[in-house]
Amino acid sequence: MTEAVIIGLHPRPGKFSELTALVQQMVEEVRRHAGCLQADILLAPDRDEISVFQRWQNPEAFSEYLIWRSKQDHLDRVYELSAAEPDLSSFTLCEPD
Repeated sequence: MTEAVIIGLHPRPGKFSELTALVQQMVEEVRRHAGCLQADILLAPDRDEISVFQRWQNPEAFSEYLIWRSKQDHLDRVYELSAAEPDLSSFTLCEPD
């Protein structure tokens, strides 16, 4: 079953552009990862919110990605630029009959 993931980020004051640039770089890496079907960035600068929407072939592909991502340096920088811990939600997509 297809897995959908939404990640919500809240940049520290004055760090919206810097965090956006980092997230753009990370999303390019996500798109090349095995099992990734879609990865898009959603920006709400007026609310200082950045979200990432991802679709994966299955939960296992997403789990493999998370293991890989946890070993990358970018994640530490995301935490440095964020005012709060990222919100991560995953869902199994309901496929039409």
